[in-house]
Amino acid sequence: MSRIILASKSPRRFELLSMTGLSFEVKDAHVDEDAVVEKILRENRTSETDSDGSVPPMYRTAERICCALSEAKASAVLETLTDDPDSDSPVVIGSDTIVVTENEILGKPADEKDARRMLTLLSGKTHRVYTGVALLSKDHKTIFSSLADVTFHELDELQDRLIDSYIASGSPMDKAGAYGIQDTGSLLIDSICGDYYAVVGLPVAEVYRRLTEFIQP
Repeated sequence: MSRIILASKSPRRFELLSMTGLSFEVKDAHVDEDAVVEKILRENRTSETDSDGSVPPMYRTAERICCALSEAKASAVLETLTDDPDSDSPVVIGSDTIVVTENEILGKPADEKDARRMLTLLSGKTHRVYTGVALLSKDHKTIFSSLADVTFHELDELQDRLIDSYIASGSPMDKAGAYGIQDTGSLLIDSICGDYYAVVGLPVAEVYRRLTEFIQP
């Protein structure tokens, strides 16, 4: 079987990929993410406006960014590997998750005040979460994204208290959009339409199916 490498030290992605039952290794990807994002934004500024008005421009930008970051992470790890003539080419999995409203891409909060701003902004509204995935080997490349639309409860008294206690727990500080659907951040959420695991950080069912194009039995 081909060697599988997850280009991420995210414990959430590790847990999700483990659900496949496949053996894999973990290697951290060292990527200048700001440079990748700036490249996409620069390309957007110089490209023609997309005629498809059904998807907000910020959503399309977020999808492009998460796919580009996924490819950059997988490429960075693949470049460090030494070819072994006696084994199949390794498959590297890169992934990136972005939380986005129609007007803003929400990264990890800078501090507690920023976390409260994000969670208040999301309350009573629907936003989108994209997770991009890149599967790279020496001879093949597959890049795709999965998404979900997430609706938060209205900002009533209970929601406000939940936001306070969630921020006090420290959990929002390392998460895009300042929340995790897999922890007590789920109490802020009214509904989700799409791939739950894309919101957690890896659309594991789709990843498994795509991996069958790379790995040998």
